[in-house]
Amino acid sequence: MAALTGHELAIFPVFPAAPNALLRNVTVYYPGLPPEETPELAGVHQSVRIEKVPLSLKTLGGLEALAAQEMRLGESPQTAPFLFGPEILAAAIRHFQPDLVHSLEFQHAGYLVLKARELFTEEEFPSWLATNWGSDIYHYRNFREHRRQLTRLLASIDLYSCECVRDVGLARSLGYVGPALPVFPNTGGFDIAQVEALRFRARPSQRRLIMIKGYQHFAGRALTSLAVLERMIDHLSDYEVVLYSMGEATYQKARDLAARTPLRFRFIGHADHDEMLRLFSEARVYMGISVSDAISTSVLEAMSTGCFPIQTNTSCCDEWYRDGEGGFIVPPDDFEMICDRFERAMIDDALVNRAAEVNWITVQARLDKKVIAKNVQDFYKTAFDLLEQASYVRHAVVE
Repeated sequence: MAALTGHELAIFPVFPAAPNALLRNVTVYYPGLPPEETPELAGVHQSVRIEKVPLSLKTLGGLEALAAQEMRLGESPQTAPFLFGPEILAAAIRHFQPDLVHSLEFQHAGYLVLKARELFTEEEFPSWLATNWGSDIYHYRNFREHRRQLTRLLASIDLYSCECVRDVGLARSLGYVGPALPVFPNTGGFDIAQVEALRFRARPSQRRLIMIKGYQHFAGRALTSLAVLERMIDHLSDYEVVLYSMGEATYQKARDLAARTPLRFRFIGHADHDEMLRLFSEARVYMGISVSDAISTSVLEAMSTGCFPIQTNTSCCDEWYRDGEGGFIVPPDDFEMICDRFERAMIDDALVNRAAEVNWITVQARLDKKVIAKNVQDFYKTAFDLLEQASYVRHAVVE
């Protein structure tokens, strides 16, 4: 919050959830429900102000009916809970009267703001900055309805930001003509001193963990990673595989492999950032296979801790390391290549040790949270300057 000193900040959630415990000195807008209906608001920090957006339950059909309603947000099938939908967001905007609306992510927050904007005249609606995450454009541009919605969104915003240079070009290809703000990771950076204390406990070639991202969904292809492990089983007798962020299909496949092969798995459910860094600092190789991604926080965690990353070329990891030097970059649909690169990472000690040294230089220069905090401060200053607002900006609203 220090980066926004001098500005009043308000947050509008896109679904019912407890405010992050780290939030300080902000206003959280929430549907005006009775206290017994909003238990997630209990226990928030005293500096967090809860502003309830009034609801006319008689007019809207009662609380129970409202809670069950979903609203479509445009051309795509994307929906939002009615209680956290465009009408409620519009009421919050009218109450707070921000100079800047900042939507974080496209398919939920961005589409929601786009729909809420229809309830204002062109002159009434504040300036709008949209930040895309992960697959927001790279993946969803391939679907006709989403592409239309993305095109409308990009035509409606005043400012655009993202964490991949790749995505700036994609936004331009869909019609965005405004300024693009500086590109840097959405993660906020790492504590370099903390990471340094972890990464030097063991050289990568001496480590005996393998980290596998477990997503198997619209973008994730964890089952491919497990198939690679099965093919390369002769190289893994001394290793334990850490499987995290997994769904049911990934979990069941790993259980099957554990039952009929010598592979040893450790399943990680919820783990905080510190725990993930510790695990990566004990791992030789990380593998993340997907058909769409942005930077991938896992890549940054691997690079920071000396773990050798193998990531698909559908992310923008090529903006962080060179293929064959800081890690491997592979196509998601070339199984033989993935197996080859994994095998090389498992047998070439010099490769993984050298990659750790190269990546550490990059991490210190580009991922230090102190540096990124300054980038964030400059980011909003640049945004306000670009909006050419001569008067003092009193408010900033983050959706």
